[in-house]
Amino acid sequence: MFNKTACLALLLLMISSSAFCSDGSVFVPPDNNYFFVSQEPFQLAQAGKDEWGTSSQTGSFSDRPAGHKSPGRAILYSLLLPGLGEVYIGDSRTKATIFFTTEIGVWSTVLFSRQLGGWKKDDYRQYAIANAGVDPTGKDDAFWDMVGFHNSRDDYNKESRVYSRDNPFYPETPEWDWQWMSDETREAYRDIKNDSKSYYRVANFALAGAALNRAVSMFFAWRSAKGHNRSLVDEFSGLNFRVVPMPNGSSAECRIEFSRSF
Repeated sequence: MFNKTACLALLLLMISSSAFCSDGSVFVPPDNNYFFVSQEPFQLAQAGKDEWGTSSQTGSFSDRPAGHKSPGRAILYSLLLPGLGEVYIGDSRTKATIFFTTEIGVWSTVLFSRQLGGWKKDDYRQYAIANAGVDPTGKDDAFWDMVGFHNSRDDYNKESRVYSRDNPFYPETPEWDWQWMSDETREAYRDIKNDSKSYYRVANFALAGAALNRAVSMFFAWRSAKGHNRSLVDEFSGLNFRVVPMPNGSSAECRIEFSRSF
């Protein structure tokens, strides 16, 4: 008698708990044959007819296990600093070290290359001032380019505008004048200027490398977080139960079956 009473009480408890949703509203089942609970830590659903022709109820515990890592947070950490997402997850230290080292390397390359490019920029301008009489005041990059391709301002105005009328006309005033002493000095100027451009180009490639390093770290952090969460198993993970009513004449009996998924 005690077993029948306890079994019936447990069944009524689960039915009554399923009548309330997680937001506090009452859930009304669509019919009297089955019910389910959508909120964690367990879920109930109709299992169909059993061998006695009665409806049984099934459920599973799905509470979030301890140690769960947020994939979104891992991505954010890797965006801020490549490798930090891997540290948050507790992934391989080697992988995080690779991302850290790469980040240091690319930014060191950016800063160093920009510094060298700036030094070379100062060098070619000083060289043009000393060897071609260039006045640097108010001159843009296009002007410095033309200085390296033409021996003088007059040559530029005659030659360059023949090929393109869009090229600016430099006034015949002292501040826009230049005159190279020889083709060799002009070519030396161009070599220094090309070196400056090369350093700036390396810096731009390094910036692209920094973006790529972040993208790769974000991807691996996301994948590692997903894999980490899949590997977690708490005491309820994979645990399923089944409530089976058992007709026995005029009395009410039930059977509760537990199983674990592997």
